[in-house]
Amino acid sequence: MTELKDKKTEIIEASIELFAKKGFHTTSVQEIVNKANVAKGSFYTYFQSKNELIFSIYTYYSNLTQNKMDQVKERYDDPREAFKKQLEIFFELLKSNKSLIVMLMQGQISIDKDIESLIQQSKQRNFNWAKENLAAIYGEDFQLYLNDAAILLNGIVNGYASWLIGDNADFETDRLAAFTVRRLDDVCYGMQQQNEEPMIQELPDYLQERSLIAQEIEWKLSNEIESNETTEKAIEAIQVLQEEFQKEHPQSVVIQSMLQLIEQVEETKKETNRLRRLIE
Repeated sequence: MTELKDKKTEIIEASIELFAKKGFHTTSVQEIVNKANVAKGSFYTYFQSKNELIFSIYTYYSNLTQNKMDQVKERYDDPREAFKKQLEIFFELLKSNKSLIVMLMQGQISIDKDIESLIQQSKQRNFNWAKENLAAIYGEDFQLYLNDAAILLNGIVNGYASWLIGDNADFETDRLAAFTVRRLDDVCYGMQQQNEEPMIQELPDYLQERSLIAQEIEWKLSNEIESNETTEKAIEAIQVLQEEFQKEHPQSVVIQSMLQLIEQVEETKKETNRLRRLIE
């Protein structure tokens, strides 16, 4: 199992470098397998086409970033220090995977529905990540401003990310992370001190808390838990649940039935209970 997983990763990493250097359309499958030092048949074991490979590249980088930030977060009790270290990891990964980001930003690839869905999931995770860190740092009194602060935080982080990639800047990541946290303090404490009225009064459906929790469950089922018949049914159930949330009049019987299927996976019970409390 490990050997197979390593081959897939080798193919993904080789394609990232080649796509960034030569472009998506002018890189052949043969060139990818040559660079990865694997047989051509290995490519088609994992990917039906280069377009399917792109989906895996998005997933690969997203999961790599999330996993490393989760690991560093667990090592610190102070939420501010934990957040600063997460930012360091984010900016460091950005610098070390610049070829990947360049390729994704060049707009060479048509965005199909699967990639579009993955991008939306990434937005959900980023927004949820921002809100969780902001709530931990600034506490209950800051609840009113969480949505606006999450938007502003993502804007700051994405702005420096674009600068690092597009202009070949070479900031020290620890210094940039600390600077970002101080600017966040300016924004957040400033909103409170000036008694600002929040700009974000209502969130779109996909950023509502129930959708964020559902997405968190789907990500865990797809990436952290061994695949089997139970997890596959749970993934189908969470997708049905998210579709139900989008309806004008969601049916309670459908929601409850799907939750029962999902909570059969022990590792999701914490998130499923959060979802139940929110719905009820």
